[in-house]
Amino acid sequence: MAVIPGVGLRRRILVLFLGMVLAFCGLTGRLAYLQLVRGNQLQAEARENRLWDVAVQPRRGAIVDRSGRELAISVHADSVYAVPGEVTDPESTARQLAEILGMSYVDVYQRLTKAASFSWIQRKVPDEAAQQIRALDLPGIYFTQESRRLYPKGELAAHVLGIAGIDNQGLEGIELVYDEVLAGVQGWIRVEYDARGREIPFAVQHYVEPQDGHTLELTIDETIQYIAERELDRAMLAHQAEAGYVLVMDPRTGELLAMAVRPTFDPNRFAQYPLEIRRNRAVSDTLPPGSAFKPLTAAAAIEEGLVSPDTAFYDPGYFRVPGHTIHNWNRQGLGATTFAEGFEQSANTIFARVAVDLGAETFYRYLDAFGLTGRTGVDLPGEAAGIFPPRSQARTVDIAVMGFGQTLTVTPLQMITAISAIANDGVLMKPHIARAVRNADGEVIRTFDPQPVRQVVSAETARTVRALMERVVTNGTGTRAQVEGYRVGGKTGTSQKVVEGRLVPGRYISSFIGIVPVDDPRLVIYVVIDEPKGIYYGSWVAAPVFARVARDVLHYLQVPATEQNEVADGPPPPHPALVPNVVNLSVDEAVQILRYAGFVPRVQGEGPQVTAQFPGAGVRVVAGTTVVVAAGGEIQGVDRQAVVTVPDLAGLDRRGAAERLAEVGLRLDPHGDGTAVAQDPEPGRRVPAGTFVRVEFEPEDEPPAEAEDGSATGP
Repeated sequence: MAVIPGVGLRRRILVLFLGMVLAFCGLTGRLAYLQLVRGNQLQAEARENRLWDVAVQPRRGAIVDRSGRELAISVHADSVYAVPGEVTDPESTARQLAEILGMSYVDVYQRLTKAASFSWIQRKVPDEAAQQIRALDLPGIYFTQESRRLYPKGELAAHVLGIAGIDNQGLEGIELVYDEVLAGVQGWIRVEYDARGREIPFAVQHYVEPQDGHTLELTIDETIQYIAERELDRAMLAHQAEAGYVLVMDPRTGELLAMAVRPTFDPNRFAQYPLEIRRNRAVSDTLPPGSAFKPLTAAAAIEEGLVSPDTAFYDPGYFRVPGHTIHNWNRQGLGATTFAEGFEQSANTIFARVAVDLGAETFYRYLDAFGLTGRTGVDLPGEAAGIFPPRSQARTVDIAVMGFGQTLTVTPLQMITAISAIANDGVLMKPHIARAVRNADGEVIRTFDPQPVRQVVSAETARTVRALMERVVTNGTGTRAQVEGYRVGGKTGTSQKVVEGRLVPGRYISSFIGIVPVDDPRLVIYVVIDEPKGIYYGSWVAAPVFARVARDVLHYLQVPATEQNEVADGPPPPHPALVPNVVNLSVDEAVQILRYAGFVPRVQGEGPQVTAQFPGAGVRVVAGTTVVVAAGGEIQGVDRQAVVTVPDLAGLDRRGAAERLAEVGLRLDPHGDGTAVAQDPEPGRRVPAGTFVRVEFEPEDEPPAEAEDGSATGP
């Protein structure tokens, strides 16, 4: 069959034409469908892809003291971000940004090259760094303004204030508790971007303004807080302590005027400090209060009619309970005495006897009433409750020892709150930190009024206990807490530390709690020095801190002086004191440390640094001893013949050890009963005459007893 030329070609052209017509019709139909049927929907989706809702952070509210002085504020800060698609040279850009911002090159490079239209580089950068980056004019690198938290007073009241995080959220302290008050309400802005993720100028579609946070006014007074921290720092340095607290409360309202905690931190650089340092241990840690607890035992006993100030006692220096013997702090008895004199001289034996006579049920009832077995409810996070032997399992010895502040632990906040009830005529107040909330116009929109919790003891009982506390300061163990022009009542405390439920030998807590003026209480001040080196009695370590804080705060508050009393500087009590090591310190620093450790410094030479000292570091001598320091060179003109050799006291009893030491001109610092098993300084060491030798005694027929419970607690 013949093939007609051109027919195949025409068929192919026809098929192609028909295919094109069908394709065109399909495309036209699709376009018509998209335009007419889905057009509005697709336009909306395209518009949404170009519009971003960007959060607008409110400014976090300020935290101010009771006089309106700023403690925490928010300021504008630049945050750096990248549009990765616009970064032309990620390697060079990463190197430059990493150097300025203190970041790793790899981290910055990954942020610059990630598959996203937006990438944070670093938020809230320092002003100087922002200026350096702006000057580089790097492609794809932009800035946005955020709010940065600033603590203008640095470390002042750091544990009270706490910290706020990068996203304007409260993380610790008051910042956390009142986060809803301070944070404000987030706003947002709808912005249009082009296909490359760049903001189109003047294309803002919608704006919802953020609501800034409110201002929170605290009960804290900046000046009182400064005084408390200053004196705590001085005491910490002088006694080389591990930690410390000074709390100041208005007993009439429960308002905390100051809460100083050491060690401390700078909330502006909080990430550089471990959580252990940032924790507010004044509310989260419990400590044995020691003899500072005795006013509460006294209040319970007087309220129950068990004793009065004139109740007669005979104190042989010990008190026996089943299986245990309790001693006074100095191992001495008062003989025929009264309850008032026992309080004045901090007799453990009398308070052990009173607590046992009260009985477990009544004793625990007062622990509950003073708020020690539960949390106070203060507006601070992480509050702990006191720790006590379970009341159903409390033995007689437990009750006896709790009577003078051992075998129980409470927070410093619980302690000052309980004693404030004594100052407030027996009414326990709920402690609080927040005073008021103010809006942007400065108007008060919320107040935090004083909250009475309960009447713990009668006003008459409270006044009686305050009178006993005044005797401690005028005639007893607290004379170094006297404040010229004012009547002071207080109680010293010295307690052995408890670690993992066990008393730790050689580690002590010194404290003093005082009420001033005691006849019209305005302040309760609690001072705790944790693990002071050398002398550790609260009467010597903590009471002077109270006196200095009370004096300056009373003058600041313009509380009129009512007394003509003059504070005597008389000789210190004959306690052994550990000579601190001041070699290689500056002369000024050495003099300060020696003075506050209870010694009289005498400087030889005119150099800037201490090169030698006598007596040497670690020697126990009488508090008030002169310590000679050489400011360059060696000690001159000191009688080196006054140096003696420490004898070996092993196996001797107390009397034998004292006599052996006296023969060579040394003093005994005894601990325990029985025969000598350990001593410091060790035998053969050369020390100055008059040095105290600490000797540990143990009974020969029994292990070192828990029976010596009372020896851990002193004035």
